[in-house]
Amino acid sequence: MGARGCISCLLLLTCGQIVRSQDSLWVDVTDQSNQTLDEDADIEKRYTPELTEELMSAKADALLLFTEYTAIAGEELKSFLMNVTAYSDDAIRNADNVITSDYNSNCRSKFDSRIRTIQNDARRAASFSGENHHKFLLGHMIVMRMHLNKSESLVKKCTKAVRDCGISCETIPRVKRWRRQALEEIHRVREDMQHSRRSYKDLVLHARRKLNHLHKQVIKRSNDAVDKYHECLRR
Repeated sequence: MGARGCISCLLLLTCGQIVRSQDSLWVDVTDQSNQTLDEDADIEKRYTPELTEELMSAKADALLLFTEYTAIAGEELKSFLMNVTAYSDDAIRNADNVITSDYNSNCRSKFDSRIRTIQNDARRAASFSGENHHKFLLGHMIVMRMHLNKSESLVKKCTKAVRDCGISCETIPRVKRWRRQALEEIHRVREDMQHSRRSYKDLVLHARRKLNHLHKQVIKRSNDAVDKYHECLRR
């Protein structure tokens, strides 16, 4: 009887350990399942959708940078052209105020011709300078657009892959490679923006100096035209 009692106790202890091990195993499986669900949710949050948002942000920033400095350069060119016309009008009025009994139509014709030449030369030089500066601005934008287009193409591949087979495809090597390459292109654009911003500032400063130089030339040449007009009238 004592031996049978010992055997029964051993059997009960063994069954208890088995039950506890099964309970522990069931708890581990539950935790692992919850962890997998959390990882899937985190993948959906931080991969292709987030990359798409970063791409859209980079595209908007690049366009804003280009339009900002293009608008500045264009407004200063427009202001210069208006100043040229206004100063020419002042020169004409000053010539008209000259009192002389010997009005010479030939002198006035030469004066008007000189003023028109000054205006046309100034407009042509300013427009040529503005076109060159715009091409430089556009060149930077084209380079950034090339990288952004490449990144967008890669992001579309990732989006299509995830849409076709689900979130699990975010972790396959092919999609991870596309996502990494797309992010590299975005980072390159971000780095180019810093360089382009400095170049744009230098370019706008150079354009402003060029317009100031042309404006001084217009003033000098217009004054010379008025002086020549006066000399012609005194002959």
